[in-house]
Amino acid sequence: MIIAGIVTFEPDIARLRENIAAISPQLPRVIIYDNGSTNSQAISELAAASPNTIVVRSETNDGIAAALNRLAEAALSHGASFLLTLDQDSVCSPGMVSKLSAELGDGIGMVTPHIVDRNKLTLEEFQRLRLPNVERYRQPARRGAITSGALVDLSAWSHIGGFDELFFIDYVDYDFNQRLMEAGYSIVRVNTAPLLHEVGRATHTWLRVPRKDLSGRWHIERFFAFGHSPARCYYKARNRILFTRKHGRKLGLTHEGIWQIPQQIALTLLFERQRLAKLKGFLRGIRDGLREPLT
Repeated sequence: MIIAGIVTFEPDIARLRENIAAISPQLPRVIIYDNGSTNSQAISELAAASPNTIVVRSETNDGIAAALNRLAEAALSHGASFLLTLDQDSVCSPGMVSKLSAELGDGIGMVTPHIVDRNKLTLEEFQRLRLPNVERYRQPARRGAITSGALVDLSAWSHIGGFDELFFIDYVDYDFNQRLMEAGYSIVRVNTAPLLHEVGRATHTWLRVPRKDLSGRWHIERFFAFGHSPARCYYKARNRILFTRKHGRKLGLTHEGIWQIPQQIALTLLFERQRLAKLKGFLRGIRDGLREPLT
């Protein structure tokens, strides 16, 4: 059985309603883990209007990793073998779960949809792309599988010790990916199953940069400014350092983790507002990432 888990923190209620409406017909149970939101009453009212949706509430913001672990535990207690993890602003396409579950099998730790960032691409534009139906991830972080929309095998989750709660937010998914791969599991993406999502508040810029796709081929694409808050900049720096401290010897110079921090700072200062606050966030994150004891 598959259960969906949605992590919320101060969600936009209209978008969350759209999220629940899209996923609840596809699965028998949807569990919301709310991280101490001030609009928790509105979240509960949304859940009450959906007969297969329940809310687990925390009085504090426990972070994405802890919330995902609590959702996995709750899914297991309901007899599920797989957990579909969703962010609060993600909207599943019709039939997405059945397309993802069709790719489950021995050695597959996680199956993901194709993330369509609504600030970068419309569904109509995505559907015109020529992509293979299914692709396999080659690296944990670069073009990596994010948690939103990921169909996780709970036996694999248990085998590798769940999500590392030290990360709190940002790189939680990539650390999980790395440990899945180290344990011998594969991660695949189903390009026929799109998921509407937002990564920050991305806005287009004049810059075009070389990027690799999942097959390893290089191409030129437009750079979109991240649109992350100063607090998120802190975690972007801190957790990239933690990721490199945990996995750097295995990954080498693969442009993941700490190697991304200088370009993240440069691109943020070049294209975004609140430059000073975001720079301070990055610098505090670097300091704490070097000091934080690894679990």
